[in-house]
Amino acid sequence: MPTFAILGATGNTGQAILTLLLKDPSANIRCYVRSAKKLNGQTPGLRDNKRVQVFESSITDVATLADCIAPCDAVFSCIATEENAPGTSIALDTAHAIVAALSHVRAVHKSDLTLPRIIVLSSGTINDHLTREQPKIARNFVWMGFSNIYADLIRAENFYRLQESWMGPATFVQPGALVHDKQAGHTVTMEKEQSFLSFLDLAAGMIECGSKGRDDTEWDWQGVSVIPTGKTRINFQAPLAILRGCLWTAFPPLYWLLHSTGVI
Repeated sequence: MPTFAILGATGNTGQAILTLLLKDPSANIRCYVRSAKKLNGQTPGLRDNKRVQVFESSITDVATLADCIAPCDAVFSCIATEENAPGTSIALDTAHAIVAALSHVRAVHKSDLTLPRIIVLSSGTINDHLTREQPKIARNFVWMGFSNIYADLIRAENFYRLQESWMGPATFVQPGALVHDKQAGHTVTMEKEQSFLSFLDLAAGMIECGSKGRDDTEWDWQGVSVIPTGKTRINFQAPLAILRGCLWTAFPPLYWLLHSTGVI
């Protein structure tokens, strides 16, 4: 039976992955969250599911994180933010924690344990190849709206790649814009990204990446995207989120001023 860890299981992507894995009776699931109470509230019946083990701690708790991921076949790193806050470092902080945990696992188990495959949630916007057919003005607009998030994702990916010589395989899943919708069907590709994609289809694509056998190296250390094969609804609020992010890119002090006063 495969064993999967979900880091950030209370978030949109983590919840979608958990929903799909719970439907697979062959999967053992290990959820890493800051609040087990929140997770149990989101997913009724989770406490009684013998296939699920919940680890409650911060991402900086290396020992607990190592315990969570050590026996896994794949780890889904879904800890993310949608807020283009200046100085965002959640992706890099998570990468540091995962690498430290893997190093801990390797030190404890020596060569007796195969390190898990790491599936990292990223964004198609930072991948020049996936977005090569996208109008430049559109990509630049989106980039400005989430510039701090993208800079963080790039730093995190670069940090992972520095560990390639000793880590297990990693895959960077880089979708287009996401939306809450039903599953429409998906395909995993290294050729393009497409908006919009449902969280459930993204989850299915990430699970597909995490279910690869060790002899299947096609997506190892690659940036891949998940695109829908069916109709997905449009998120008409996306342009407003981009405009809001552009404001924080152009005027970083304004973000902290409004944040400190509780306006945002």
